[in-house]
Amino acid sequence: MNNTLHNGLKILEFLATGAEALSIKEIAEYFQLPNSHVCRLLKSLTEIGYAEQIPGNRKYRISLKILNLANARLKKENLLRLARPYLHQLAEKLNTAVFVTRVYCGYSLIIGAEYPAFFTEAQDMVVGTLHSPTSSACGKVCAAYSTEEVRQTLLNEIDWEQTGDYQGRRKEFEDELVNIRQRGCALRDVGGVGAVGVPLFEENGILSGALGVMLPKERSRTAELWQAVIESTVSCGKLISIAQGASLEEYPNYNISARRKK
Repeated sequence: MNNTLHNGLKILEFLATGAEALSIKEIAEYFQLPNSHVCRLLKSLTEIGYAEQIPGNRKYRISLKILNLANARLKKENLLRLARPYLHQLAEKLNTAVFVTRVYCGYSLIIGAEYPAFFTEAQDMVVGTLHSPTSSACGKVCAAYSTEEVRQTLLNEIDWEQTGDYQGRRKEFEDELVNIRQRGCALRDVGGVGAVGVPLFEENGILSGALGVMLPKERSRTAELWQAVIESTVSCGKLISIAQGASLEEYPNYNISARRKK
């Protein structure tokens, strides 16, 4: 990739990671680039509208114009179009927020969410959120069902010394990915928050993403409710996959009894 284009895109990503505007010096120090180079890139990004300078100072932030790109891409997202009716039904049935993700280099990226009527419980399901593969049910699903090459690249990218469900335990995480493929789904229960993730497939058994459901800790969760959430999510995932052209033979054979085990 052209270095100028590469640096410009990396600066946009960097600006998007934080709420605070940044100076040319701060950006240049982070990327170890000359101030003059960063200044030229920011000038170009500002001229085309994807970055903006804060009035009254010399700091920059990412522009809301970036939403046009995301919106244009999502309008063409066939998975989201096919999944919406099923997401709506599942959200109303379980009275909680549900979301659909696309697999991206083995990661799970939220592309849409649905909420039941009068839903007020806080959820961190923002479109564009990239799930951690070690700290989310859908993240685990996308890692588990990606190709071996993609999965190994993903595993090598993870900083195993950082905090997460599997801090310092790569082998345990790899074993869990095998278990997920055997169970057909991923479960997560941390801090009273329960999450279920199931894979979504296209024609020819190609992984397209994942379907996720999260029950917040504010919700009184009985064993019966939790099992109903799992089974309903599994059924919905199968319907969305069939709508995408996947056959029943290509879909995982879910083992409900296995999912009851810790």
